[in-house]
Amino acid sequence: MPLDINTLLLDYNGSAMAVAGHAEWGFVPEDWYIAIPKNSTIPDKPTIGASQFGASLNEVAFIKANYHQVRNSAGSNEVALFVAMLRAHLVRNGVLALSMGHRSVIEDEYVLKDPANANWDDGANDIPAIPTSREIAKFIKHHGSTFVHQMVYVFSARGHHWDPAYNDLYERLKRACFISGNPGFSIPSNEILYRLAVHGFGIKPLTDLTLHDRASGGMAAAMFLRFDPSPPIAGMAHITTLNATLNSMSQEAWWGTFYAKFSDSVDAIRGETKTVHQHGYEYHVAAKVFGHNVRRTASADSVNAFNLLCQYALGYIDHLGRRHSLSGQQAISQKSGGPRGIAEAFARACDKFGRPSVDVPSMVEFLRGV
Repeated sequence: MPLDINTLLLDYNGSAMAVAGHAEWGFVPEDWYIAIPKNSTIPDKPTIGASQFGASLNEVAFIKANYHQVRNSAGSNEVALFVAMLRAHLVRNGVLALSMGHRSVIEDEYVLKDPANANWDDGANDIPAIPTSREIAKFIKHHGSTFVHQMVYVFSARGHHWDPAYNDLYERLKRACFISGNPGFSIPSNEILYRLAVHGFGIKPLTDLTLHDRASGGMAAAMFLRFDPSPPIAGMAHITTLNATLNSMSQEAWWGTFYAKFSDSVDAIRGETKTVHQHGYEYHVAAKVFGHNVRRTASADSVNAFNLLCQYALGYIDHLGRRHSLSGQQAISQKSGGPRGIAEAFARACDKFGRPSVDVPSMVEFLRGV
């Protein structure tokens, strides 16, 4: 008996509550291209936040097409359905674009899919009954967009959707977003989730969706903190992560004394971060993917400011502890130089004087002497 997709979609839409590297030049195998049902019409540009399913693009046909597109490579019916449903979830959020320029890709990873016997309603196109289909649909409604937010974060900071070295990073992000445990079916591998299933949509619409979700409040808290106020930029992540750390430090009672001592450097980091975000991916290691032939680099003032402040930032991060959203300090530590003793001393001072607020005078005295 085939899967009843209309029942599955009714379940999806009604019962689940929504609650530095190198350039991205890796392609995906054709078996993992985004399948567009033949005779469908898709818009030239993405329509972020609005479903693109309708008369010109049938949702059921799209799910069937993508299921059969990936089934042989997916390894199981469950994984193939998961990928097809995740892709449909993203199309409901408006990420399809006919123009490759609006996708920011250098290879077209869409493919027209012919239905068996020229009719998507023909039984030869059906998806077999999968006992966990409803669980998969509910899971994707809860977490489908979060997978994209996580991928955009990693791409923005590292320059790639996926590398085997990123596996632990993705696992940490999933735990932080409460995507863990046993959902009752086999979750696809991280490579499938963060590369093969979504790569073909292109980075630009997925980034636009991520920033749209952040602005509208539709983002897991752990990811919201990581886009402060925008994603880190590979090649500039040490600057943007330092800026995020300084923003967190600015909430401390002793910040006034720290800022008075390092105001020029703090302002340089803030100014550089603002410029990076104003110019999108001109600073990114994959700038050419986004149409920028000349990649911009950090200013001398921000480099000098980073060299002065990075050890204090590392010390503050150590003080906060690895459970804090800023604990991913690799972007700063890779670029930092100078004696580690500064970071260690500052961390101890934050531990001793930073809390409770009654100890702030002692922290102020410490800062005056550094």
